[in-house]
Amino acid sequence: MRLRISTAIAGALLFLVGGVVAQDTAGNKLSVWLPGKTWALELDHPGFIITRNEIQPGGRRYFMANHPATNVVLSVFLEGGKDPTAPECKHGLEQRAHGASPFNRKRIGFREAGPLQIMEYSVLEVEGRPINQRNLFACMFKEDVYVDIHLSKVFFKTADQPLFDVILQGIHFVERQPGAEPIPEGNSRDLFREGGRYFIARQFSQSIEPYSKALAIEKITPTLEKNLWRVLVDNLGMAYGMTLDFDRAKATFDYGVEKDPTYPMFYYNLACLAAEKSDVQGAKTNLRLSFQYRGNMIPSETLPDPYTDDSFQILLKTKEFRQFVDSLFGTAR
Repeated sequence: MRLRISTAIAGALLFLVGGVVAQDTAGNKLSVWLPGKTWALELDHPGFIITRNEIQPGGRRYFMANHPATNVVLSVFLEGGKDPTAPECKHGLEQRAHGASPFNRKRIGFREAGPLQIMEYSVLEVEGRPINQRNLFACMFKEDVYVDIHLSKVFFKTADQPLFDVILQGIHFVERQPGAEPIPEGNSRDLFREGGRYFIARQFSQSIEPYSKALAIEKITPTLEKNLWRVLVDNLGMAYGMTLDFDRAKATFDYGVEKDPTYPMFYYNLACLAAEKSDVQGAKTNLRLSFQYRGNMIPSETLPDPYTDDSFQILLKTKEFRQFVDSLFGTAR
């Protein structure tokens, strides 16, 4: 199976490898949870964009999001196996307020809000540059899980304080049904970068492990924006195909179609797989769908030409298949 790396996809991969790619704005609810738990911490506040959502060594969960409209940064840390009767929460806040730090903390304050213990302070400047960053730390226990929440905003004004309070008020627990766990450790964005480096270098077998881990994480805790998710699924399927693991390649593209049924490259690559197996009807069906949805390509990406694709060369030896391809283009060749 010979599949090309398109210029658009390679460009997206290189851009992501070199820096952070902006995501679409997330929905109104953000959910953070630990594997095996029947509850999740949910944030009811629109406009946050997820930047990290990962399982760390030891099963800890780390989550980070930012709010472009207000410049508020939110992070949540969940760690299980803790003793909820221990004074860890309040003691931890005191350490943050008075322990060693490279920053000069001002306007330190402590308070409570329901089950939350809260500490706040400001960092007025860093290396002589004024930033007036306000930091709010809140913690509590849920069963044996230590919940740590951090809100921060630079160039903070007194009028911004209600914003912090509204965000905290929107944090609550909801019931959930644990799925197929455990989740692989790591961050899907970092794993996507790692797989992309191998993929661009055409080291397809080495790209499979980080790509497959990234997809496993995305299935449960999605953070990649839509087009990067498409590239992840597409490249993982191609990597399987290039290493002749056609069954996993097909399963990957089928999953892509299930979740995003109007993205043409999933159908195109399924057509390639069918052609490699001399499945004429499968190749036709999926090629037709890829052309039907070609208006949904990633910007600057173009649908490949079956006439120049190695996967279809055997089928193109028949007049009937050539006529079929011509009908897709609307012209004879």
